[in-house]
Amino acid sequence: MVVTVHYIGFHPNLVFQGFEQIRLRYPIERVYLVYDAKPDRYGAVSRYNLKRLQDQLSYFKPKLVKVNPLSYSSVASAFYMILEYEKDKEILIDITDMPPYMASTVTVITMMFANARIYAVQPQQQGEFIPDPDTPEFADFIARKDNLQLGAVFEVEAPSKRIEVYENEREVDILVTLYTKNGSAESITKLIEWMGEDPRDPVIKATYSRIVASMEERGLLKRSREGRNRIVKLTELGTAIAEARVKLGVTRPPPAPPKPEEPLSIHLP
Repeated sequence: MVVTVHYIGFHPNLVFQGFEQIRLRYPIERVYLVYDAKPDRYGAVSRYNLKRLQDQLSYFKPKLVKVNPLSYSSVASAFYMILEYEKDKEILIDITDMPPYMASTVTVITMMFANARIYAVQPQQQGEFIPDPDTPEFADFIARKDNLQLGAVFEVEAPSKRIEVYENEREVDILVTLYTKNGSAESITKLIEWMGEDPRDPVIKATYSRIVASMEERGLLKRSREGRNRIVKLTELGTAIAEARVKLGVTRPPPAPPKPEEPLSIHLP
């Protein structure tokens, strides 16, 4: 069963459309609606739209959670509470309507829970309200939008111990090798060959099976069955890391393939 968590801001219809897509994929057990409780106009918009979405999702009897989106402790505490309470469920967190500081804070908290994932909804049309760049109105629009003054600078605190998504350089070599081969291998056997090792060796094959399974758990690879083959493919995260390593030039070439064994020759006197 799946639990969804949504922040309500300026686009409740977009949030609802995203929820409808999620509902088609997963069995929804519980829905949380998080809203802005500040006594300002942003809070008023959030609370107004909360009522609209609450009506649309009334079948799920959503649980309401109030936060101050500009307070690290308020956001972190609320989301930690939800994730801790629902830790035996799969949790999908919708950041579509969150302001940047809140989304960053939620991301930090989400990384502490293996059962939680983040998603966002992207609209079909973007930027229609921006005037044509070749018209005088374009510059005026930009000037009006860029008229905010500094209120405060917030730093998003994170645990001091960072998460390492890969454990050693061998895993980096696997990522880079797949990246240079269009992102996937038709099987672990093919991956082992590309890595310059012998897939006929049962120890090597077992080692790679374990490594691939571990990398899949950490979101770097994914496996899928196509016919008789079990494809090994980079995830978007794995692709991003591999691409960055290639661009930085901090990759190592795979080891040279083993030479075929030569028949033993004995020279008798």
